[in-house]
Amino acid sequence: MDKGHRRFTPRFVILLVVTLFVGIILYLSYQNAIDRFKDFRITIDNQSAYELTGIQSGLIGPDNANVMGKSLFIPGQDLPSGHKIQFTPQLKLSGEGSIYLKFSDSRGNNYTKTVCGYTEYLAGHTRVTVTNDTISVNEECS
Repeated sequence: MDKGHRRFTPRFVILLVVTLFVGIILYLSYQNAIDRFKDFRITIDNQSAYELTGIQSGLIGPDNANVMGKSLFIPGQDLPSGHKIQFTPQLKLSGEGSIYLKFSDSRGNNYTKTVCGYTEYLAGHTRVTVTNDTISVNEECS
């Protein structure tokens, strides 16, 4: 009998499947917790009928002074209707502050939303969903 070609036993296959299943559950469970320690990212989901233009983000300092001129990031592209964009703003923060997102739509309406109400580390993730009627912000930042 050739010992170089061992067959997988049913016990090994079951153990492998259970290990993969538990690993996937653990990964999905802790993904949001780990996400809070990564560089801050913004995802914009444009579900409206309009193109979003002039997308920019910046910092508001602890004294509510807008420090936009020092830390502005423009992705360099417009966001057509039905598309998503994810970017990491190139911001620098000393101390604490908040992050805003500013953009216009193709109708000429301007919007400014706080996408992270409080941050010390510029870490985490915010999801912004734009529809014809609302702009919803789901922030998970630190």
